[in-house]
Amino acid sequence: MRLTLLAVLVVGAGLVLASVVVLALARNDLTGNARSAATERAQDTASQLASGVLPVLPGTSEDRPVLQIVDQHGTVLAASPELRGRGPLLPQRPTDHAVGSRLRRLPIGDGAPYWAVGVPAHLAGRPVAVYAAASLEPVGEGVDAALSALLVASPVILVVAGGTAWLLVGRALRPVEAMRRQVAEITSSELDLRVPEPPGTDEIGRLARTMNAMLERLQQAGERQRQFVSDASHELRSPLAVLRTRTEVGLAHPAATEWPVFARDVHREVGRLDQLVEELLELSRSGNGNGAAPASSVDLDELLLTEVEAIRARGQVDVDLSGLSPVRVQGHPQQLRAVVRNLLDNAERHAHARIVVRLFLVGEGSGRGYEPDPAAELVVADDGPGVHPTHREQVFDRFFRVQSARDRNSGGVGLGLAIVHDVVTSHGGRVWVADSPTGAEFHVRLPVIPPGASP
Repeated sequence: MRLTLLAVLVVGAGLVLASVVVLALARNDLTGNARSAATERAQDTASQLASGVLPVLPGTSEDRPVLQIVDQHGTVLAASPELRGRGPLLPQRPTDHAVGSRLRRLPIGDGAPYWAVGVPAHLAGRPVAVYAAASLEPVGEGVDAALSALLVASPVILVVAGGTAWLLVGRALRPVEAMRRQVAEITSSELDLRVPEPPGTDEIGRLARTMNAMLERLQQAGERQRQFVSDASHELRSPLAVLRTRTEVGLAHPAATEWPVFARDVHREVGRLDQLVEELLELSRSGNGNGAAPASSVDLDELLLTEVEAIRARGQVDVDLSGLSPVRVQGHPQQLRAVVRNLLDNAERHAHARIVVRLFLVGEGSGRGYEPDPAAELVVADDGPGVHPTHREQVFDRFFRVQSARDRNSGGVGLGLAIVHDVVTSHGGRVWVADSPTGAEFHVRLPVIPPGASP
């Protein structure tokens, strides 16, 4: 409705402006015709005077101007019957060129205005002036006729313009209304619905495709969330069920319960529950960025040294740091620390006796191949059973554990590598599992601070 009213207002304003221009042009054209007729009649009469004979001037008609012949003293020598007894039509006398002026009225006809023209002439060697006056009544009649036509045509044009705008705008917005109705039916449980996509590549078609792409992302996010909630609920329920069962059995048979063993089992399950909750919180923080410290320059090699010291203190595996180089990256220190810790914990959990850690620069000028931008590459390798090629993408999924690591007493809850993937991706990097002759080899590549940049 608003667009139709706007279209009618614009067309109406255009009609008013066009009407003013048309009426002005019509008036000017008709006035020019009267001026030309008077000038032509005066010049024809002046040519007749060249013979030295004073002609008899006929009366006027609707399409023939009236005439006067006036000598140099202002005496009217001859005039059309309508002008007899009247002085010169114009006060100014033509000398070398014609003169003209609009006369308000003459005592002839119905008193309509006239356009009078005077041209110089000679009668028997004497200078005279020939005046001719053409009625401007046709000018008024023509302008009135044009105005009447515009007054009749304008409402018709406005109605046609309004109806056309209504139909065209309604047709253009019909796909938008269809999309609105479809979106109104979409709920959190029906994210598989899509809005209709009209053909073509106009703005509405692109809007529909963009909305469907958004709905696809929302559906995928919803599915991931539901899967995450399902897996998290299952993982949290297991240690809680174990704790409750052990506690009920111990309370039901206190005399037969070996309380040191009971305390050790409870401690193990509580530790596993604590680890699971901590990793869930870490995964949530890495996914939405809330609670993270502001990004700053981070010495990645120092984070590695700190976490490696904890592994060496446990003394279960040897750690080779011969490939460690100083590298600085831009990021969130706590999140990057979680990346390093989870990679090292994963390697320690699966290694037989040895972990190899390398940190170096890749990119232009690093001597390790060409990259568009320099990057830091962290490699954590172990001599364990490795990762089968079919599982190299799945290991970064939440709660995924290969069949050989399904034992809940192995220490893993299936979230560490998912945290690594989410944090690295949010920092503009990537993580993958590379081919290795022995064990598993994880690579993390992160953008580095350009040389010379302020930390």
